[in-house]
Amino acid sequence: MLSINSKLMAMFDKNPFDFIVFSTFNLPMTVPPRPWIDRGTGGPLYTAGQDIIRNMFEFKSVRLNDEMRQRIQSPAQGRPVFDALNQLGSTPWVINEPMLDTLKTVFGQSGCKESEPLLEKLGIPMRHDTFDVPDFVKEFGNVKKEDVDVEKFRGYAKKKAEAVKMRNESNSLWCWMQYRVVLADHFRGQTLFFPHNMDFRGRVYPLSPYLSHMGDDVNRCILKFAKSQPLGSHGFDWLKLHCVNLTGTMKRASVADRMVEAERLLPSILDSARNPLNGEKWWMSSDEPWQTLAACVEIEKAMKYGGDVASFPSQLPVHQDGSCNGLQHYAALGRDNEGGVQVNLTQCETPNDVYSDVAQRVEQKRKQDEESNGEDRDVALKLREALPQNVPRKVIKQTVMTTVYGVTMYGAVLQIKRQLKAMDIPGEDAAIFARYLARKTFASLNDAFTSSMALKDWFRLIAKGASDLMKTVEWVTPLGLPVVQPYCRLLERKSKLVLVPIPMKQVDAFPPNFVHSLDSTHMMLTSLNCANRGITFAAVHDCFWTHANSVDEMNQICRQQFVSLHSQPIVEQCSEWFKTTYLAPRIQKILPASEVERFSDIFTVKVEQGELDIEKVKDSVYFFS
Repeated sequence: MLSINSKLMAMFDKNPFDFIVFSTFNLPMTVPPRPWIDRGTGGPLYTAGQDIIRNMFEFKSVRLNDEMRQRIQSPAQGRPVFDALNQLGSTPWVINEPMLDTLKTVFGQSGCKESEPLLEKLGIPMRHDTFDVPDFVKEFGNVKKEDVDVEKFRGYAKKKAEAVKMRNESNSLWCWMQYRVVLADHFRGQTLFFPHNMDFRGRVYPLSPYLSHMGDDVNRCILKFAKSQPLGSHGFDWLKLHCVNLTGTMKRASVADRMVEAERLLPSILDSARNPLNGEKWWMSSDEPWQTLAACVEIEKAMKYGGDVASFPSQLPVHQDGSCNGLQHYAALGRDNEGGVQVNLTQCETPNDVYSDVAQRVEQKRKQDEESNGEDRDVALKLREALPQNVPRKVIKQTVMTTVYGVTMYGAVLQIKRQLKAMDIPGEDAAIFARYLARKTFASLNDAFTSSMALKDWFRLIAKGASDLMKTVEWVTPLGLPVVQPYCRLLERKSKLVLVPIPMKQVDAFPPNFVHSLDSTHMMLTSLNCANRGITFAAVHDCFWTHANSVDEMNQICRQQFVSLHSQPIVEQCSEWFKTTYLAPRIQKILPASEVERFSDIFTVKVEQGELDIEKVKDSVYFFS
C-alpha cells in the first residue's frame, strides 16, 4: 500500500493551496446545456459529445450506451426520455446567498473543538486537526515497545486505530464540504444549469457531483430557482407547510393540523430567519435544519413584502415527496386495495404510514404465536421478555423500505439484527429474534400487498427464465427507453471473449430495476407536462420541486400522470415482451417443444389483480405531499 510521506503532508498543512482545481466536466454550466437528441446523442457540452447513460466502473465490460442504441428501432423511439432530460437540465438556478453566508460562518467553526456539539447537530464535519490521536510517548513515556505490557499496548493500539479512523473519515467529509462551499462561493450571482444524464434503468442524475440540488440538506439549502414567481393565493400557505414538513415532526398529521402548527411556530420561524446563530435556534432542531432555515428566511422575506404577500416574488423550491414510492408502484401494478391505502393511493383524513401498519401486523402475529402451540411459540415468548413493548416501527422500517429493492431474507435478518442490537439485545438472542421478525415482516407485507408480492415473485421467475436461456434481462419502458441489465462477466469461449449473464444478479435485480424504471417514467411524464404548462420543475427521484404558487397544479399533473401510466396494461405488456424476445422463432427452432411450452408458461402472468380503483389516486391528498 502506498501512502504520502507524513513530512510532505505536514508541509501541505502549513502551506495550503491557494486554489482548488475542478474538471469542467464536473461543474454546473452557466449557459443552457446543449440538448440530447435522437438515440441519446448530443449532450450538454458544445465542444464534445457525451454518453447519456452513466458508465459505471462495476459494468466496465458492458458498453451501456451502445447496448441501448442498438435496441432503438426508430429515430422517434425514446424521444420523451431525452426531452425530459433536456427539460430538467434547462431549469435555471442561482446560489441562495444569505444561506451560503450562514453556512460559511458555521463551517468556519469546524476547527474549534468547542463547536463540535453544534456542528454535529447541523451535519458539519470537524477538521482533522481537532481530533486527539493517542501518542505512544505520552501514553507510556520514553520506553521501548517491548517493555510495555501486552494488554495495555493492545488497548492503546485499538484506541489509536479508532481515533485515526474517525479523523480520516471526518477529514474526507470536511474536504467534501469544502468543495461545495468553495464552488457555491465561486458561482455567486451567476445563473446555473445542471445538465442531467441517467443510469441504465432511466433514473436521472445531474452531471455535477459536487454542487447540485441532488444532494444532502446542505446542498439543497444553498440553491434556489433563478426565476421568481409571485406567491399567489395559496403560495404563502405552501411555504409555511413546506417549512413544517421539513422538520419531520408532523408526518402523521393532517394538512390542516400542520397549518395550525405553522401558525403557532411563526414567531420561532421569524426568529430563526432574523437571528439564526444567536436567537432561539428553533431551526436547528429540524430533521433538515439547513433547508428549514432557508424556508424560514423565505417566509420572513414574504412577510416583510408590504401588505400584499401574494405578490412576493418567491424563488424557493417547495417539495412534494412520494409516500414509499416503490410500494406505490407495486400496489398500483397489483391493484392491491389494502396496500394502496397504506401507501396513500386513496383519499384519507391523515397520511397512512406503511411502516407502522406492518409493525402492527408483526405484533399481531407475535401475539398469535404466543397463544398457540406452534413452532414459533418459544421464540415469541422469549422475544416478549427481551422486547415487552409492541414491535417498534424502526425495527422493521428498513426491511419494508428495501423490499422494493429486492432485499433477501438474509439481508432482512441483518437489518433487523442491527436494530435489535442498538436496543441492547445481546448478539446471540438478536440473531434468533431477527430471523423470526424477518419472517413475520415478509408475511405481513404479503398480507397487505398480496398481488404486489405475487407479482414480485413472478418478476423473479421470468428473470430466471431469461437467465436459463443464457440471455440478459431486458425490457422497454413505457416511454420507449430500452433497458438492458448489465450484470455480466467476460468468459472465453472458442477463443473468443463473450459476455455471459450472471444468473443470480440478473434475477435479484430485475424486480427493483423494473419498478425504478417505472418511477423514473412517472417523474419524466410529470416533468414534460409541467414544462408544457410553463411550470418550473425539478426532481430528486420521487421528490418533485416547483414554485410555491404552482404546487397545486404540479400535484394535479403528478396524480394524473400516475393514473395514466398505470392505466396501461404494464404487466401484460411485460409478459408479451418476454415471450416475443426470449421465445423468438429462431429460438423455438432450437428448443424442444416441451421447453418452449415450459418457458411460455413461465412468461405468462397468472397473478390475479386486486380491486384498487386507480382513479382514486387523483383525490389522494397524501399520495405526494
